[in-house]
Formats: sequence, structure tokens, C-alpha cells
Amino acid sequence: MIAASRNRAGMMQIIDRIGEVSGIDEGVYRGTDPGTAQKILSIARFLLATDGHSLPLLGTWQFSHPLPYEDGLSEAIYGELFARVGLDESLQQNFFAARCASIRGKPVLAFDSTTQSTYSENQIEARYGYNKDGDSLKTVKLLTLYSIDTRQPVAFTKQPGNISDVTAIANALAQLSALGVGDAEVVTDNGYYSESNVAELFLCGFDFVTLVKTSVKWVGAEIDAHISDFGSVSSACPYDTMTHGIAVSATREFKKARKYNSRLTGARKGDEETFAKRVYLHLYYNPSRKAGSDAAFENDLMEMKRIVEAGEEGSLSETARKKLDKYLLVSRRAGAVNVAFNEGACADAKKRHGFFALVSNCEKEPFGCLLQYRKREYIESCFRDLKRRTDGEKPRVWGADALRGRLFTQFVALCYHECLSEEIRKMKLALGVSNGDPLHDTKKVLDLEKKLKRWLEDSSIHTVLQWFDTVEGVGVSSKLAKKRWTTEITQRDRLFLDKLGIGKLR
Repeated sequence: MIAASRNRAGMMQIIDRIGEVSGIDEGVYRGTDPGTAQKILSIARFLLATDGHSLPLLGTWQFSHPLPYEDGLSEAIYGELFARVGLDESLQQNFFAARCASIRGKPVLAFDSTTQSTYSENQIEARYGYNKDGDSLKTVKLLTLYSIDTRQPVAFTKQPGNISDVTAIANALAQLSALGVGDAEVVTDNGYYSESNVAELFLCGFDFVTLVKTSVKWVGAEIDAHISDFGSVSSACPYDTMTHGIAVSATREFKKARKYNSRLTGARKGDEETFAKRVYLHLYYNPSRKAGSDAAFENDLMEMKRIVEAGEEGSLSETARKKLDKYLLVSRRAGAVNVAFNEGACADAKKRHGFFALVSNCEKEPFGCLLQYRKREYIESCFRDLKRRTDGEKPRVWGADALRGRLFTQFVALCYHECLSEEIRKMKLALGVSNGDPLHDTKKVLDLEKKLKRWLEDSSIHTVLQWFDTVEGVGVSSKLAKKRWTTEITQRDRLFLDKLGIGKLR
């Protein structure tokens, strides 16, 4: 009698390797018991391997794909898992600490939020607020810290969907301190800028770069004072000559509330005090950006003029009505409607078009600061991957704790995805490039590497994984012998596996 088995060997071994070299698997195992860790990692691997298929498909998929949890995952099992993991704050924070510890040198962390929509009425944190997907549903807000240098998400938290971004920075800094990240540079967009947040960053000892609106009074005043400086050749950005920039150093006063009473001065706990700190305001101007902003502004006003002349003002939102009152002059006589533009107000609005500004306490040079800020765009692609690659568009769970547990499992899947993406990105940089090794620098080897590079450049992470999912492992056992073999693969595929550090497929 012969006993035989067949499973998908290639893709799952790649994921297994990524979990090992990235420290993701170890980080999960350290925080909980082996069974719980295996369940979390199994679901995360399923989400990565299937590009975010819904979890009910896991039931049949797991029979042909080896996973850490070998006893099988049913809907009841992972439903109970999410609720339990959602309550296990130690597991989550220890995993985040492990991700932060993997960063070498001074961390540069982007901090941003996204919203996750839900149909559920059982999610107490789901509120109506700004919905980034524009689907008019209640949302839960997901706040994520992302390492710019390693291109890895390192921690997240959630909050009600109607809480503004600007109020979230204090909790993020507290979380960083608790995770042992005491010396980091935090990069945010203008949704997080406020004088109180800048003060909080100073008081917590973090370096920062943040986008600030040019409509902020003191920023606008500096733009007006240095308007002539943007025309010089020396103000052109060396890696983006359409952008001109200058740096202005200023000492700003900030406010803080006392934490303790003072016997010496008589000051009471909670009293407001001021302190002065030097900041670097980096101002930038881009004429093509101005042209685009001007065109969008004028098109908007033209459409608003058409709506008023057509008698369709009732369709305008409250925000649009305020804009109408500010920029359009409407007169009505004998049933006729005459619409003109308030040219003074329009010119004043367009005055700041093409300008943008960054504030930092550590980046003194404008184009180095701009480079750091532009790198935060990695977090935007991270959010897209979270929603599209981990079944994170509209999580289907009951209760806030279960949602937290599901989000954590999706976060682990996202870590897998970003780690594999980074490994492939670094691999592509070295492929087809001579390195001085005569055994490597032959035409045959370099041509094969270039072939692999072209394929990787044309393939998504999901495409690469699905390609290797066709590699099957077959095991046969009888009284005479035990044998195991895998599907044959091409030289290009073998090179890819070698570069990832995977030996013989098993």
C-alpha cells in the first residue's frame, strides 16, 4: 500500500523564508503561546498569498498549502482568535516593539491615518466623519507608524472615525516612548500640524518634519517677506529644478501645561507656561504646481457660476456656498441673474498657489528636508496595500475587540508583504550589475540576472507568489522507501530563489 501527498511548495516556502529573515514570525511567537501564534501567522500568510481573499475561502485553500497551524482553521476558530487577540494588548505591543527594534540607527517614522469603512452597527468606534474612501459609511480610523528607511510598518492603533488627525499625535508619541523609541524623527503631513502638536514634539524630545499650510499667519508672512528669493538660480532644488526652496530660521514661543506644583514660584499644576524653541521653516515654490492650482480654482468658480446662472444653487453644499459668497458677486434684477467674479478675493486666494512649507526642528537644509518629507509617500502605498492585499476594505467582524484582533492579523500580513517587497526591491538594484567577482561577471550570468530583473519589474508581489504556487511537492511512502520531489523550475526561477536564500525546495 502506497501513501502519497501533494501540496503547494514554492510559494509557501518563499513566505516561510520571509517570516524567518524579517523577524516577523519570532515577534509573534514571543508574545503569545505557540498555538495562538501559529493561527495568527497562518491567517496572515493566507491573506498575503491570495492577495487579500476573504477568509471563508481559507477553509479549502489550507488543504493544499502548508501553514504553521496544522490542525485547520474554521470560521469559528478564527472568530474566537480575533476576539482573544483584540484583548491581548501585551501581544500587540510586544510585536510592535520587536518591529521597532529591527530598525538600525536613528528611526525616521512617517505617521499618518487611513479610514476603514464598515456596515456594522456593533462597532462602537465606527462614526461618521471624514471618509477617505468616499463611500459615505461609518469609519474606524487606523493610525500607523511606518519606518521610512526600512519601508516597514512598525505599529498601529485605532480610534473613532470622527476624531480629527490633529488630536492623535500625543498618543502616538506616548506609544513610541513605551516601545522604547526615544530618539526618532517623526514625519507628518499638514493634518497633524498645530502649535500644540509642535510643542508636544519638543517636550517629548522627538525630532520632526511636518507639512504646514501656507494659510497659517506666520508662515504666510515669511513667504511675503522672501518672495523675491524664489527667482534665484541658487534656490533651485538640485534633484527637482522646477521646485525652488529657501530656509528661514525662527524662534517661536510655545505653550505647555505644568505637570507639577512649584514651591519656588508658586505655580500650580495645570498652569499654562511658555517656552521658546528654534524651528526651521522651509518654503518652496513650484510654477507648474501653481498653474495646476490656478486652473483647478478657476474651473471650480466657472462651474459655480454656471450653476448659479442656471438657478441650481440648491444643489450646492454648505462649503460651496461659502466659496460662492466669497468669490462670486451675484445680482438679481427683474428676474435676470448677473454673476461676476470678486477679482480682489480671487487674486488673494491665488497668491499662495504654487507655494508649500515644511517645519522642522532638525532639518536645516531645505532640500534635505524635502527629501525626507517625500519619502513619507511610502506610507500611502502601505495603506493601499493594507486595504487591497489583506482584505482590509471593510472588515467583517462583530465587536470592537474582534476588530482589533483582525486588524492586528492584517497588520502582520502587511508586514509580510512589505518585507517581501523590500527584498525584491533590493534584489533588483543588484541584478545585472558587475561586482568584481570573475565568476559572477560573465555574460551568461549577467544576462540571466537581467532576464530575472525584467520579469520582476513587470510583476506584482502577488504575480511572483502565484508563479511559484505552481511548484508542487509530492511525497510518497511505502514499505520499501520514502521519496519526495518537487516540480522542475527554470534557471531564472532558481536564481530568484537563490537570491532570497532558499535552497532546495521541499
